[in-house]
Amino acid sequence: MNWNLNPRYTIPLLAITASPFVHAQQVQPAKLELAKGNSIAWVGNTLGDRQQHYGWLESMIYRTHPDLDLTMRNLANAADELTVRIRSMDVPESDEWLTKAKADVIFAYFGFNESFKGEEGLPKFKKDLEGFIDHTLSRKYNGASAPRLVIFSPIAHEDLKSPNFPTGEANNKNIALYTAAMSEVAKAKGVQFVDLFSTSQAAYAASGDKRLTVNGIHLNEFGDEKLAAIQYKGLFGAESPAVTDPLLQKIREAVLDKNYEWHHRYRTVDQYNIYGQRGHIPYKEKSAPGEGVTNNTIMMQEMSQRDLLTANRDKRIHAVAKGGDLKVDDSNLPPVETVDPNKLDVTPYLDPEEAIKRMKVAPGCKVELVASEKTNPDLINPVQMNWDTKGRLWVASWPTYPEAVPGDRQGDHILVIDMDPKTGKAAKITKFASGLNCPTGFQFYKDGIILIQSPDLWYLKDTDGDGVADFKERILNGLDAADSHHETNSMCLEPGGAVYCSDGVFHRTNVETYNGPVRNQDGCIYRFEPLTGKFERYVPYGFANPHGRVFDYWGNDIITDATGNANYFGPAFSGHLDEGQHPGMQEFWQRPSRPCPGTNILTSSHFPDDWQGNFLNCNVISFLGIWRVKVDEQGSGLKGET
Repeated sequence: MNWNLNPRYTIPLLAITASPFVHAQQVQPAKLELAKGNSIAWVGNTLGDRQQHYGWLESMIYRTHPDLDLTMRNLANAADELTVRIRSMDVPESDEWLTKAKADVIFAYFGFNESFKGEEGLPKFKKDLEGFIDHTLSRKYNGASAPRLVIFSPIAHEDLKSPNFPTGEANNKNIALYTAAMSEVAKAKGVQFVDLFSTSQAAYAASGDKRLTVNGIHLNEFGDEKLAAIQYKGLFGAESPAVTDPLLQKIREAVLDKNYEWHHRYRTVDQYNIYGQRGHIPYKEKSAPGEGVTNNTIMMQEMSQRDLLTANRDKRIHAVAKGGDLKVDDSNLPPVETVDPNKLDVTPYLDPEEAIKRMKVAPGCKVELVASEKTNPDLINPVQMNWDTKGRLWVASWPTYPEAVPGDRQGDHILVIDMDPKTGKAAKITKFASGLNCPTGFQFYKDGIILIQSPDLWYLKDTDGDGVADFKERILNGLDAADSHHETNSMCLEPGGAVYCSDGVFHRTNVETYNGPVRNQDGCIYRFEPLTGKFERYVPYGFANPHGRVFDYWGNDIITDATGNANYFGPAFSGHLDEGQHPGMQEFWQRPSRPCPGTNILTSSHFPDDWQGNFLNCNVISFLGIWRVKVDEQGSGLKGET
């Protein structure tokens, strides 16, 4: 795949790989030796990325090195390759993050995404790996000496023994080739190498019917636990601590607390509004260039707070590893500048009942209040809602919009509203899931929901019947969160069972799949099959913000680009594109106003027969209301009339 990348986002190997490598073979270390105060950093693809959310390997290292006061930072990113690491605008490069982490030791996870190029891709891969090693060892991220580097091979593709998933046989042939190449290059360069391919195959065989992965290629929590022990032995030449060890479990609890804070620092949402162009627009209109308060000014102050929140939790890990404990003290956070709003004459929000009185509705219709943030503050900023088969209203609410401030663990929610059958009003509101950060969409799946919380797609369910999700699993990684207004949203279920979701402009989504990496720049609609794990670009187009997505009775999809309220007949975007975008498309309805925050198809016996199947188009700013559009066939497409 050919990417026209800003040079800032490419890995600086060209100067190294342009000349032949003439180095004497180095002595390859048999095991990793750590020193007091060492900093360990993870880089690479989804295999490295997901480890921070389980914490087993980190915890094992802390458990057996209690007096070294180590620090560990995960800098891996879904679908990264040696020479392809795409980020949104002006997000710091890998070298900058490694310098920030003062990395003494680097764990590198590459080779899986590159392996899809097959045997013919091996020569380039070897050169790229040599270049990566030379570049990394030429740096002094800690300010004093070159880092120690450990190269990890990809894991094998697990055969899930399911008709819905591939056996992995074809992928494993390529992964075996790339593992051998990595071993060869690492040996020649004198760099420690850990084979996870053959050892993971053995782990799969030993696990019986218990899966180690969610989709054949990405580890679940049980799989991460098993692989952590394998990695530990490969690193140190000794058996890992038992996972049943109470102290290890306590260390892991502290590690996960620290990783939560670091993940919200390294993968913070709204990165385009922090590092990118929007981050440098001054609040005051008459400010000279480079002057005035900007998003970058304030948000980097918040990032400094997140750095300290992480470092404060390092201290607790050190104390717990030594057999003690420490209450985390976050009183040392630096202040964040308070900024006056641009608009000072803000009109207060109307009381819900008063707002209804001012609404103009079609003849024969009425509006009734079901629930409001006045009586339940958790309903602040609802971004998606849906009815289940029990007549309950589910709502994704976003009280922390545009994102949670540092230290806020209450976060956002998925709420379930039970209705009083006599009054039609909310009788009980349950928090199905809390502590979320920017939940921009959800859909029902099996006995739970699939939730968008960029950069991940989650599966949540309640297993004990108390109405609260107690099973949570990341089933997809790499959805970009460059701008909370445009990040992956508008989750829609098709008649065939697949789920669709959308990215807006500024985004650089990179998703690792068992068919190879899926990458996209700017606007796109994606199709994901929860049953099979397949993920693909469905409609890559020059969207600004495709917030609207709905299927009519016949299964035709209608796509709405929210910013301009441009509405399209979805099937007209025919043909799969591995790269690039579809060309211009004619709108099926000439909208009277913009923008549009949501759409639907009206199918309810509460409304007249001649309204059934009408397209509903919500509007804000220029028109505060809902357009009802009659949709008819016209040629091979649709035509809408207001």
